[in-house]
Amino acid sequence: MRLRPGVKAVAALAALAFGAFVPVPALAPATPAAAAVGTEDGTRTINVLGITDLHGHIETTTDPGTGAVTDPGAVTLACEVSRARQSDPNSLLVSSGDNVGASAFTSALLDDQPTLDVLNAVGTDVSAVGNHEFDGGLDDFTGRILPAADFPYLSANVTGSAPLDAEGDGGGAFVKEVDGVKIGFVGIMTDELPTLLAPATANALTLAPAAATANAKAAALKNSGAADVVVVLAHADAAELAPHLTGDVDAVLGGHTHVPYPADGGSAVVKSTDGQDIAVLQADHYGWRLAELSLSYDPATRAVSVVSADNKDLRTSDCTTDAYGVESIVSNASTRAAEVGNERAAAIGSDFLRGSSDGTTPGTNRGTESTASNLIADSFASWASGNVPRGDAEHVIGLMNAGGVRADYLYARNAAGGEADDGIVTEGESRSVQPFGNEMGYATITGAQLKAVLAQQWQPGAARSVLSLGTSSNVSVLIDQDAADELYAIQAEISAGTTTADGAANRIADARSRVIGSVVVDGTAVADDDSVLVASNSFLITGGDGYTALSQVPSISTGTLDRDATADYLNSFADRPASASYVKHQIGLGDTVSTTNPRAVTLRLTGLTYSNDSEKPGGVARVRYSYQNTAGATVTSDPVAVDTATVADLPETGRATLEVVFGQDAATRSCTFTDSGRPRTCFLASIDLLDAAGTVVDSYDYELTTDGTTGMDAPAAAPSAGASTAPIASERGEDVIVAPTTDARPDRGRDLARTGASIGVGVLAVVLVAGGVILLIRRRRTDGGLDDDDRFDDPGD
Repeated sequence: MRLRPGVKAVAALAALAFGAFVPVPALAPATPAAAAVGTEDGTRTINVLGITDLHGHIETTTDPGTGAVTDPGAVTLACEVSRARQSDPNSLLVSSGDNVGASAFTSALLDDQPTLDVLNAVGTDVSAVGNHEFDGGLDDFTGRILPAADFPYLSANVTGSAPLDAEGDGGGAFVKEVDGVKIGFVGIMTDELPTLLAPATANALTLAPAAATANAKAAALKNSGAADVVVVLAHADAAELAPHLTGDVDAVLGGHTHVPYPADGGSAVVKSTDGQDIAVLQADHYGWRLAELSLSYDPATRAVSVVSADNKDLRTSDCTTDAYGVESIVSNASTRAAEVGNERAAAIGSDFLRGSSDGTTPGTNRGTESTASNLIADSFASWASGNVPRGDAEHVIGLMNAGGVRADYLYARNAAGGEADDGIVTEGESRSVQPFGNEMGYATITGAQLKAVLAQQWQPGAARSVLSLGTSSNVSVLIDQDAADELYAIQAEISAGTTTADGAANRIADARSRVIGSVVVDGTAVADDDSVLVASNSFLITGGDGYTALSQVPSISTGTLDRDATADYLNSFADRPASASYVKHQIGLGDTVSTTNPRAVTLRLTGLTYSNDSEKPGGVARVRYSYQNTAGATVTSDPVAVDTATVADLPETGRATLEVVFGQDAATRSCTFTDSGRPRTCFLASIDLLDAAGTVVDSYDYELTTDGTTGMDAPAAAPSAGASTAPIASERGEDVIVAPTTDARPDRGRDLARTGASIGVGVLAVVLVAGGVILLIRRRRTDGGLDDDDRFDDPGD
């Protein structure tokens, strides 16, 4: 039990072990009792303020272009807390975790001590533990963070750490009495914790199910009389967790997923599993919002009701008066950080942004490819090419997890950050983008394992059901859109409560086995037994973020920090800084052959553009097809516009439907594949992706058989539509053909990052359909990028 800062006792009044609980006896208040707001009939009103996922964003920041507040900062937060306490002096302030870790530069440089100082100063009453509290390892959390916090950290479903278990009143609970009303707080950690921690930390801890633990702990607190009101502080998505809680829980303040709940205009009250009202709030992240919860308690009936529940947007707050001495804490930290943070680290020629769910807010969608993540992946591949023995690996690639990119690389000059010119990346910005201080690591995997890693971008049942990887620009991935749609449907069932991830495990595994249609690296279709050297940060390369396929192979960590590898890569462009290419590395394809016309097929293309509105003008705007007729003339279709509306949470921004019809005069040729050695005859179309100026920035060859047969090596029950793994079956290995491209490709030289490098030609999918065999071959042409011979070479080349 931690009674006050610096004083801990290892006695726990409540015990938890894998969902088995002992009743919690009545607890003496761990802090002095406070007076609640009462009424004449004896009811009491309890006011709770909540934050989550602050991540050290204690400075007030603004958009350089518009002046709009981007991060309200600690001064605004403290002012709003003070204002609330003027109305009710006993308003409680709580957090749902991730106060520190993955932090903004000013806090991160000083080991997050300024953030802990701020939370102490404003009188934080209690906090859940977030996964990022463990960024420095378990010993760092128990030896540095816990002693520095004047409030208890709780996590009832995490065991294995005696100091953590002793926090608050023990066992992940803390009771605070407010004028005779005993308010019990229960800390809960997301069920995804093992995938979010370094292996050493994850192996030292044991995780019990979040909802079951919260329910059992709440029941124990109430049944024993230890608490009259129970509030769950969940470092887990509130919307996902709340429907699984019982009526013993009166309120949930969620976190972890960096989204607000409820959405604007939505209800903050949901029904428990037994039909009781539960108040549910999630205060976004970075201190953008402040949860304001008001509950009423009737001592006579022990009934708890929701008075009000809402999130206040602090980005529009007019409260800027210093309170609790927070301004000096932030100012001192900013001054100390500026000495290092304003130093030049690198330069860029354009913005590199994270994914967006609304088109205007980068960082709100980790389920889509982003220019920022791809840039970092390119830097990892470049680092590996110059520093790692290649061995027998045919290819070298870089991968980057979306959750590891915590800010954007912005081109515009930031005068407040000490930038003299546009395009400067300061040390502070570099650390804000990659704040974890992970080491570089690498592993050699097979082509089959690479496809398995890419398939794990889809994680039904997780808080974020899609986590898109950044890939180096020598990687091109074709997604089987039909399989992806199956995974989205399973996620919808899980969200609706009609199934669980465990219940749908076989369906998920089946869809995942098909969702990666093909992978092309360095212009070559990757075979299952190919050897690929993968470079990434030490978190991802060891299987973090649910990419468990990487944990199944040995990896090597080095002493090089990930952000230093990226800075070195950016500096390699010298006086022609890297600029983003807006040609995607991963796109989706679904297709349906007409049942009435074997010469006609409908193609569904997805993920053709990046998700931020500012990046869309440079990307794909239209698609078309063309083919040659028997006279040798080219027949070209009218281009079809791409729907560039941003798709939230998914990798599908940039959708187009293309009806491909081969006329009666369409020329045929021998297919580039055979049927058990027998030649086949195909129609051939070129599928072109065009930018707004009509320039072809990407192109694919598309073949359709003419005789309507599937071939002897085809599966007995071939799908009627949709892309599938290339090749379809192991017997059809001969179907994967690679040939050099003869297409001219404009090249602006080294001013573009390798995110725009030429891929060449590779078979991207073999699709067996009722009407024939469709073969998709990619011929990539970009309006920028590196020369074909300027790839990620072996150090000895």
